[in-house]
Amino acid sequence: MKKTLLSIAILSSFFYGSAFAEKMKILIVNDDGCESIGTTSLQDKLTAKGYDAWIVAPSVNQSGVGTAVTFKPGYEFEVKKVGEKRYCFPGTPSDSVDFGLTALMKNNPPDLVISGVNDGGNTGGAQLNSGTVSAAVRAVRSGYPAVSASIGASFTKLNDDQNGLLSEASKNVKKYWPDSIDYVADLVDKMQINKDNHKPILPPGTGLGLNYPAVAKNEIKGIKFIENEPFPKPQYIFEILPNGNATQKMDFSLMQPSDDDTATAWLNRKYIIYSIFKGNWNDMSTQAEYEMIFNQD
Repeated sequence: MKKTLLSIAILSSFFYGSAFAEKMKILIVNDDGCESIGTTSLQDKLTAKGYDAWIVAPSVNQSGVGTAVTFKPGYEFEVKKVGEKRYCFPGTPSDSVDFGLTALMKNNPPDLVISGVNDGGNTGGAQLNSGTVSAAVRAVRSGYPAVSASIGASFTKLNDDQNGLLSEASKNVKKYWPDSIDYVADLVDKMQINKDNHKPILPPGTGLGLNYPAVAKNEIKGIKFIENEPFPKPQYIFEILPNGNATQKMDFSLMQPSDDDTATAWLNRKYIIYSIFKGNWNDMSTQAEYEMIFNQD
């Protein structure tokens, strides 16, 4: 009898544990390219934690392409498998999401899509250009919870040596990239708790835009939930040359430390930024106002 009870206890423990041992299947994308450290290291970290992590990302760096997609019906895309559950797709970040969801993982879809961890912050005007953000938004638009994760430089001062500032910012991003990857992996653990409890991983129809400051852990001041600027200034501007052509310039004034209540300013103050986004482009809240305008005689 004791042996029978012991056997039942062991089996119960086994099945009970199994119910909570099913880790999420995760699709990782980005715009930095399929060999980006921010993406491959995140896959390695999540795999070591027991998650079923897959990568589909552009074959080459596609930073700044925004929501662009490739339209070539009938074209044969040369997909390269470069590692275990790791694929390079010859297209944009949005193409990578579509390939992952509609082809590679069609019969066994992911629980979560993570875009990043991106090399460089995505707040303000940068979010408009970002393939990283666009990939996450596309996933949410397709019905999947998603996180757009980036590590951005914290500018505490500016001077005339703009190239020097950018070089220093790049060094800091690379130095603290591993910390941001650890942070995202820990967030996944928190979402797993919801899955274990049969709750939505994230609120349905939404995603998280995360920006991690490129500073030491002990310098981070906290977490700030904040809406990205609804009408951000362009990150890049154009000037017309005397010959009628145009040249593109980066607007460094947007990086100037300020007291603004914006995501960019709070990132500069060494806060981790959480911005919540929706993939739904509908907004019928102003329908009555539209009817008044267009029903006028």
